[in-house]
Amino acid sequence: MDVKTAGRVLDVLNLFAEEQKPLLYSEIAAQMQIPLSSCHGLLKTMVARGYLYEIGKKLGYYPTQKLMHVASLICHADPLNALLAPLLDQVRNLTGETAILAKLADSQVVYLIVAESRQTIRFSHQPGGFKAVHATSSGKALLAMLSPAERQKWLQGYGELQAYTERTLASRQALLDDLNEGVQRGWQRSVGEHVEDVMSLSLGFRAFEQPFAIVVAGPLGRMLKNEATIGRQLEEVKAWLAQALPSANLTFLEGSSR
Repeated sequence: MDVKTAGRVLDVLNLFAEEQKPLLYSEIAAQMQIPLSSCHGLLKTMVARGYLYEIGKKLGYYPTQKLMHVASLICHADPLNALLAPLLDQVRNLTGETAILAKLADSQVVYLIVAESRQTIRFSHQPGGFKAVHATSSGKALLAMLSPAERQKWLQGYGELQAYTERTLASRQALLDDLNEGVQRGWQRSVGEHVEDVMSLSLGFRAFEQPFAIVVAGPLGRMLKNEATIGRQLEEVKAWLAQALPSANLTFLEGSSR
């Protein structure tokens, strides 16, 4: 299976997640902007593998329960989820805001685990979602955990710093300056830089020789009011991480390794 075909399989599944209804193969082809013949062959393969079924003639296709079964087995065995999902629940309960585990994925930030705030007005995001590195506290926290040489190499390959809001950092130098301020502060911050009314704070750390970040995100006004408190609470999270990851060679920005 080539990369294009693999991408199309995932696009089909995401399309059903968005539409949440049976779809004719002509509708799928139109939305994915692929030839009818290619779409027909793709759907037939997914039917043969047990991931889709045809409801009836001219009634469309829909995913089978196999998808949920396979996903459940995979998620249940996720080693990081088993170790850190309970910790993210603790962070959510401590701060009152949405808590996220983030990691670099090439030139983007990917959210691995999300524990949503229980407050009515909250930051909401799905696991597996991507964010821009330069416009998020998670991206800054992850860059800060790279060595100077790694960071320089990464920034050289990074594209244009897209402006998402009026507050988005517009240059690499501005990004580095903001990142250094965060190192001195003890946490990285993004104040309406990716979404105007959202603010986040992030704690970077290295585990298993890889950079990760714990993110706390919520409505901008509430986060600004509570920033100092949440910043102190992120210090507590370091001890929780050490307990959750005793064999991960855990390292924080100040250079202390547990």
